[in-house]
Amino acid sequence: MKRRAILSLSTTVMFGGCLGTPESQPQPRLAWIWLQNDREKEYEVDVVVEVEGELVFSETYQLGPTPDSANISVDNPVDEPGHYVVRATMDGETREVNIADFVDGDEICVGVRFSLLNNGSVDYWTKSMQQC
Repeated sequence: MKRRAILSLSTTVMFGGCLGTPESQPQPRLAWIWLQNDREKEYEVDVVVEVEGELVFSETYQLGPTPDSANISVDNPVDEPGHYVVRATMDGETREVNIADFVDGDEICVGVRFSLLNNGSVDYWTKSMQQC
């Protein structure tokens, strides 16, 4: 019985440092927010970014129907890493993205695209990257 306990303790000590804890993991970074309008009319889009319930970014954008007005990209909307929640409200619908949910291994930079699709729906897409 003691042998099993010692073996279990040895395994924990040996691999414990390699696995890391959530506190030791790098915090995610918000690389960009991209807004896209695939519809044939203009829309107002409200974008907010919060960290731990605190508002750190808020803007309203006009997305037009033409190729030069249908896309808006905001690079580095916040300066520091953190567990950000990004919300976009467009055409009466709100989509919410917690960027920590989309970190992929060592790809801790996350970009978020919100789209007004030509089929009438509102959607989002994320991209994780190693560098912002």
